[in-house]
Amino acid sequence: MTHKSKSLIFAFLALFSWGIHGPAGRYLAVQDVNMYFVAVSRFWIGTFVFFLFLIAKKDFGFSLFKSKWREIIKISIIGICLNSILYHLTLKYLHGTLVMILENLAPVFVLLIVYFKDKIIPGKNQVISLVIAMLGLITIVLGKSSFPELGDGYTIGIILGVLTGITFGAYVYLSSGLMKGLSKEPMQVIQLLFWIFLSASIMMSPIYLFLEGKLPTSKTEIFWFLEMGIFQSGLAYLFWNFALTGISANTASILFTFTVLFTTVNEVLFLNLRVNPTLILGGLLITIAGYLLSKRPHKKLILKKIPQI
Repeated sequence: MTHKSKSLIFAFLALFSWGIHGPAGRYLAVQDVNMYFVAVSRFWIGTFVFFLFLIAKKDFGFSLFKSKWREIIKISIIGICLNSILYHLTLKYLHGTLVMILENLAPVFVLLIVYFKDKIIPGKNQVISLVIAMLGLITIVLGKSSFPELGDGYTIGIILGVLTGITFGAYVYLSSGLMKGLSKEPMQVIQLLFWIFLSASIMMSPIYLFLEGKLPTSKTEIFWFLEMGIFQSGLAYLFWNFALTGISANTASILFTFTVLFTTVNEVLFLNLRVNPTLILGGLLITIAGYLLSKRPHKKLILKKIPQI
């Protein structure tokens, strides 16, 4: 088996794992498990997975944190703490598939951040992608009647989902410069992710002091809680970064759209999600927009180097 074939296998393992993320989180939310607890704890678990991996590889060190600590702290606050809290709160109001679709607006928000912050005017293809993504968002916003089971929380969920996409866009924008030159050095990427996750976990830990409500107690709840931490916040990143050593960035960007498909399939199978025209059309438009932006990124951007966490 060639290195590229192995990389594709690891890529699909990571993508399938991330495809379970939304349904697992949605299940816990429906069970009224405190999502603040889930948001913080899964990153502590993921951090521990990275730590064990680095220790096993004898590649643990502090040099990367010492040289990049300002950037690491900034990404941890905006791209991890805010994004994770918003993501898990959104799961209280929307299906995991809808949350994943809205988070896939991130490349569009990266485009807007670059325009307003770096004063880089988008090209024609990028503007077309922006229009397509906005049409997808409008389709979902106006499609409330297609999800009667979500009730009055639908609008709140859409707002939180868009904010989730914005914070993930900020994560992609901030991390693109930090990751530059490291994409072919998977161990350094894992080290960087370890320090980002550790910083975010420490900063979110005060939430433990104010927790109210239900924690995972049943065997099923504990299983999915641990699964989110070990796989989505840990092993999936190891699989993905190994995959990036054998496939191109464009291929990775295209493959990443499969997370929406896997999320939908898992929700249909395990959470009785009813697929409807709003979900299909809105998701398809946003996915196409993300694909177009990732396929032809601006020379100063590296889109989707690190996928949804």
